[in-house]
Amino acid sequence: MPIQKLSASEKKRTSGRMIMAALTMSLAFSALSPSEEARAEERFTIDGVNLRKGPSTSDDVIKVLKYGTSVELLNAEEGEGGDWSFVSQDGDEGYIKREYLAVEQPPERAVPARSAVELLSWSEVKPIFTIGVAAKIYDVWSGLVYYVKSFSNGSHADVEPVTKDDTAIMKRTYGNVWDWDGRPVWVTINGRTIAAAINGMPHGGGVNSSNGMNGQVCLHFYGSAVHNGNKTYQRQLQEVVMQSWNAAN
Repeated sequence: MPIQKLSASEKKRTSGRMIMAALTMSLAFSALSPSEEARAEERFTIDGVNLRKGPSTSDDVIKVLKYGTSVELLNAEEGEGGDWSFVSQDGDEGYIKREYLAVEQPPERAVPARSAVELLSWSEVKPIFTIGVAAKIYDVWSGLVYYVKSFSNGSHADVEPVTKDDTAIMKRTYGNVWDWDGRPVWVTINGRTIAAAINGMPHGGGVNSSNGMNGQVCLHFYGSAVHNGNKTYQRQLQEVVMQSWNAAN
């Protein structure tokens, strides 16, 4: 049977249809919907984590991201051993340990109700936060939670983490480096949540030998004072107490 030849116009139409078919198939196999594409690049923090300037714990901290924060994944594996991810969050680019990132949004943690946070003076807190009483600490900036016990309650509350895990979590809020700087916290004592400031430098003595901390730290409430009369440091801590209160309002 003789082969029928196509005219020039027919060849052009056939070629065009083949190109369109190939393009359609290519798009069908390779394209993601906008939601799928966004999902492929999105990660969530599974803890309160540091966003750092470089892929090392020795690099400066840009900011602390709360548990469940969404980040854009720019490069999944960086740093020595590929243990870090390069991400972007709200315009800031930096590095997070890969182990602290998840593809799925983590479940919500129990966070103290903002409406329940009180601004109480130290004279009001002192009778309910007596020596030996435990308290839950919610770190406002990172969203991390740990527990402490009252060690003494003179000019302010001196406290110790209850367990080694509590010590590790507290230290993580400071980027794993103890520091005198105050951090805003919400302290829950016997069902009442109170705005406060905690410092992160173990000092002095302690009674808990099993919590992995050598010493105790200071927990300040509205109107509390430092032991050494350093008015500048006392004012700074009171400013942090107000940061804690303002975060709830």
